[in-house]
Amino acid sequence: MPPRTSHPGHALLTLLTLLLIGLAPVAFGLLVMAWQVNKQLDESAVLALRDARLGVDSLLDSLHGASNKVLNLAEYACDKALPALHSEVVGNPQLRSLTLVRENRAYCSTLRGESGLLVDPGDYFNHRLRLEAGNDNTPDSAILYYRLQEYPYGVLAVADGEILQRVLRGTRLPESVKLQFGPTLIGALGEVEDSLEALSSEPDMSQVSPMYGYTLHILHPPGHAVRQLLDNSLVVVPSLLLVGIMTAAGSYWAMYRRRRGMRRAM
Repeated sequence: MPPRTSHPGHALLTLLTLLLIGLAPVAFGLLVMAWQVNKQLDESAVLALRDARLGVDSLLDSLHGASNKVLNLAEYACDKALPALHSEVVGNPQLRSLTLVRENRAYCSTLRGESGLLVDPGDYFNHRLRLEAGNDNTPDSAILYYRLQEYPYGVLAVADGEILQRVLRGTRLPESVKLQFGPTLIGALGEVEDSLEALSSEPDMSQVSPMYGYTLHILHPPGHAVRQLLDNSLVVVPSLLLVGIMTAAGSYWAMYRRRRGMRRAM
């Protein structure tokens, strides 16, 4: 019988084969994990947008209902209409103030009483919504205007931005949900930003309210998806490595037995 000779090339090929066999379940598991993480992010975004839209629509429904209820008061002088306006504001916790408008002039407000401020419909998104960072009364608190118009009469209903903040904070992704009313945008912390600057990067997901036309965006912080992948990897990778090692070991044992059987046959 000729003496056995070692084959370094064969040993290297065996090592590479075992390495590939061991890495295969690890790579496949990571791909599945990445797919699941992306799917979970999309599902969370869809639910966050839905919850935010329901909350904002509910607020605007309340403002519309209150405005419609007092619209007929715009036919009267301010001293006659003001008591009913105050009663409506007191009875609706989502209202901050009501203002009657006649021929695009705000002539009667629950905050200022009689006035004559000009109301420009062009200042309102879709001619009925306007978000501001604040006003003279509360310069550091966002406010939302809802405008109802049946010319020559109209109503301006005002709500605190804090209500919008609570809606956004109550979603699954409070740090990522942004609410846009035309040129302005608000987040869960109450910051009012210019929408062009805030949306300089493409939102991860957006949804337009079919009822009121505002837009909700999901804007994840930079690196959010990567952090989610890393967090999941810390849990999954040890198990995947164990599976890979066991798979490689099982393959090596099968190759060893096969080679041993061939040597015996020779």
